[in-house]
Amino acid sequence: MKVINDFLGEVEYKEEDIISFNEGILGFADLKKYIFINSPDPEFAFGWLQNIENDQLTFVVTNPFLFKADYDFDLSESVVKKLGIDKIDDVTILSIVVIPDNPEDTTINLKSPVIINNTNRQAKQIILDEEYDLRYRIFTKEEAGRNVDSL
Repeated sequence: MKVINDFLGEVEYKEEDIISFNEGILGFADLKKYIFINSPDPEFAFGWLQNIENDQLTFVVTNPFLFKADYDFDLSESVVKKLGIDKIDDVTILSIVVIPDNPEDTTINLKSPVIINNTNRQAKQIILDEEYDLRYRIFTKEEAGRNVDSL
């Protein structure tokens, strides 16, 4: 199977690569099937969450812990149960990235992380009770040009 995106080009994937968001992503409730695309450069801190139902819907995502070392929250029992999480090692946590015209103003959403159970490929975007920024700035001026130009 493949998805074709203007930015990423043609991306091949298998059925087992599909991540299911039974409730969709905030603002995109009707679109439930995604694949995660890692950057081919292991030094690049960003990846893509590509919807397979709409080729043009792609979220830039990152590991929030890379940008905020003290980021910490507890998953509710209902989320653990809904996603079928047995061990925390089976979970990937991502934040959606917003890249405006000025890369220096790039932000990540710490308030609503994406939780993925890597074992059963179930996922959910949650809204945390903890006081985290919806638009957490991740770059200094010097870092902005160097890290975002290749997105």
